Amino acid sequence: MPKDPIDIHIGSRLRSLRERRHLSLSAVGRGVGTTYQQVRKYESGDNRISASTLFRLADMMEVSPSFFFEGLPRRAAQDANGAALDAGDAAMTSSLEQIADPELRHHLEGLLNALTVRSASR
Repeated sequence: MPKDPIDIHIGSRLRSLRERRHLSLSAVGRGVGTTYQQVRKYESGDNRISASTLFRLADMMEVSPSFFFEGLPRRAAQDANGAALDAGDAAMTSSLEQIADPELRHHLEGLLNALTVRSASR
């Protein structure tokens, strides 16, 4: 079964936050009552994070649970043939998350979204 792009996005947000906080996989695991292996699987999108664990992670990291969903599209765009386009493409989202400057990340995301819309309208 392929990884869900939402799980990949949430995992990417977790990894980014953990690294910014200079925390190890083990420290995060201990903080929420699981193992470092499980945290690694969350970060890779291999395993889904339950609502209760997501809440504990948010509490531990001192962010809102909604932090993990930021950057996900509200709905998919459609191409000229009506086929759904995944505006929150996991690879793009993961790449954008690696950009430390939030203003630059925001502008690049806007540019990519504009290009997607323009491409879909042709």
